[in-house]
Amino acid sequence: MQAIERPGAGPAVLFIHGFCQSSAYWQPTLDRLAGGGLAVDLPGFGASAALPGPYTMPGYADALARLLDERNLDRVAVVGGSMGGVVAQFLALRHPARVSRLLLVATGAFTADPAGALAKADALAAGAWDEATVAPIVAGFFRRPPEGVDAFRRIALSASQHAAVAAARSNAQSRTFEELHAITAPTLIIQGRHDRARTPEHGEAMRARIPGARLAVLEGSGHTPQLEEPEAFHALALPFLGPA
Repeated sequence: MQAIERPGAGPAVLFIHGFCQSSAYWQPTLDRLAGGGLAVDLPGFGASAALPGPYTMPGYADALARLLDERNLDRVAVVGGSMGGVVAQFLALRHPARVSRLLLVATGAFTADPAGALAKADALAAGAWDEATVAPIVAGFFRRPPEGVDAFRRIALSASQHAAVAAARSNAQSRTFEELHAITAPTLIIQGRHDRARTPEHGEAMRARIPGARLAVLEGSGHTPQLEEPEAFHALALPFLGPA
């Protein structure tokens, strides 16, 4: 599994990207950390090879626990955005001793319309994997197309079509809602007011289930608040991820 690493003393932070994204989506946050951090490319996405699979949310969580073993990282603060937020929930539930803090960004604990999401995954499997396919996916990440959006399209296009379809299907069917009460790590949830995929209501549903969780809604953001409102996002995220 490929990763961007920032060496440093202090609490380590693990960043998990979303669907058809890569570690690059977390580079601005990684650069601002006071301590060390690791932003991964999940298998089949970014620079990580498309392994045989399976590409599932629990499977990714287990693979990240193994990566922490390989890096001799006992406990980390975990940041997950979108699909990566679902993986982060499974990591906190399946490997609670490894998670010191949990930052969930633009994510949710279930898919409101799993049948519709599965149909979209089937359409991805049946079509060509080209810029026409990934452009609307990337457009959905932002309230307004940012400068350099072509780079984000290239990141999406670099994903394995097989991995993307399998991950989309797993994400559509994953449901952690009934288990969230078991999360013990201090948790901060950040949602974008204009997120069409994961609305503030998704964040409120998680906040109500995770003991002691806090929810913040950024008024100018869509599905990638760390890029759309970086100052407001980092004013919330960095103190939370710092020393206890």
